[in-house]
Amino acid sequence: MHVFETRGQAALRLELPAGIVRVDVWDEPRTEVDVSALRGDEASRDAAAQTRVEAAERGGRHEILVEAPKREGRFFSWGRGAELSVAIRCPAGTDLELESHSADLLARGTLGEVGARTASGDVALGDTRALHVTTASGDLLAGAVDGVLVVKTASGDVDVESVAERATVNTISGDIRVGSSADAATLSTVSGDVDLGLAGAGVRVNSVSGDVEVVVRAGLGFWIDAQSVSGTIASELDVGEVPAEPGERPLELRVRTVSGDIRLARAVTSTA
Repeated sequence: MHVFETRGQAALRLELPAGIVRVDVWDEPRTEVDVSALRGDEASRDAAAQTRVEAAERGGRHEILVEAPKREGRFFSWGRGAELSVAIRCPAGTDLELESHSADLLARGTLGEVGARTASGDVALGDTRALHVTTASGDLLAGAVDGVLVVKTASGDVDVESVAERATVNTISGDIRVGSSADAATLSTVSGDVDLGLAGAGVRVNSVSGDVEVVVRAGLGFWIDAQSVSGTIASELDVGEVPAEPGERPLELRVRTVSGDIRLARAVTSTA
């Protein structure tokens, strides 16, 4: 077990081959890191024993590095032979950056800026200040993103509760679901479905065969450009509506599909 005093801003940087990373947020002004072999094979035990865990103070923040040993300059050469289990407890708002081949990232609590690059590892998070994820086949599940969301994946599904600033998501066959977007959103996929639960600003959606559903915030003016070659288009939005607030700019809603169906709807206002 490695224990570091991390009063103020803290940042984690993890470079691992495969396995699982579990992060729990707590109120203590310190960070604990425990690295062990996820499996009982020799490669995993050796990787755990040789993993470097160290801390340094840079730019007024505490940076903690968790780095598995590399062979030929890259830890990917460990392949499936090395799987690590990394358990971390850190203060709320800690930044995190993960680079891995297939390690899963599971985090509970509110983190700061999070970045993850992985080939097949899944990412499941609570709330974050900003989120950048690049993966080939890993899924992403996240809570509220208080800043920018940027996701690139081939076949992984993306499910995010809400985004306060710009959202950009690109997939090939993965489904995209964003509960709500307060700023501009650009969502693109080839065969995955797209579901934007509540749009509060400009939206651009591109899909080939995936279905698209977009719900517009109540009272928001809009300009629609929706096209599908062979899919159906259904809209519950009333033509000629005007913004509820004087001077509010209309929403630009652009949706393109080839064979996917398109559904546009207006959010129901609460009568409570």
